[in-house]
Amino acid sequence: MHKPGRPAPRLPLLALLAAGLLAGAPQGHAQDLDAKDIVRSLSVPKKPRTRSLGKQDAGAPAYSEQDKSLIRSIPTRGLKVSMKKQIGEIIDTYAPPRLDIEIEFDFNSDTVRADSVPDLNALGTALIHPSLAQSRIILNGHTDAKGSNDYNLELSERRAASVRDYLISHFPIDDNRLIAIGFGEERLKNAHDPEAGENRRVEVVNMGG
Repeated sequence: MHKPGRPAPRLPLLALLAAGLLAGAPQGHAQDLDAKDIVRSLSVPKKPRTRSLGKQDAGAPAYSEQDKSLIRSIPTRGLKVSMKKQIGEIIDTYAPPRLDIEIEFDFNSDTVRADSVPDLNALGTALIHPSLAQSRIILNGHTDAKGSNDYNLELSERRAASVRDYLISHFPIDDNRLIAIGFGEERLKNAHDPEAGENRRVEVVNMGG
């Protein structure tokens, strides 16, 4: 749990994977994300699949019929633990297009700070692009391992939901397309350093149409 006197926790919603847009960016400032770069990162390659599952650049994920059915049935928020586990397994198995964005929130809050609004606007612009406009998009909230698991889980859920609500209220996005999931500290990006800042993120995943 965050302690008084330290900087407010950060929920990295998009450290764009290959674009390197965060390199050299000072902390506490917007990332100046570009909607076109977000579209490229989240778009499914059109070339035929030529590699084994799990390669993000190898073509559209060849979901099983069971997994397709699950993806279509995911509620937009309030998922049960069992369904969260299934979604995590699908993401790990098929590696659909995804990226992380770093969003600043007020301390112990799901209120997005003003300097992160431009990044959310870039994400919203990207999600209404024709190549993504029919896709179901998952917003996975993650935290580091500071504090209790229950606290981290609840905070990650509220922050993912806050991002979802902002996008739906400011862009013509069907609310059924955006799914907010809180994983808390369950799926650490850097398991070797559970309290590392890179673990505090919201992962944006394109699950397809």
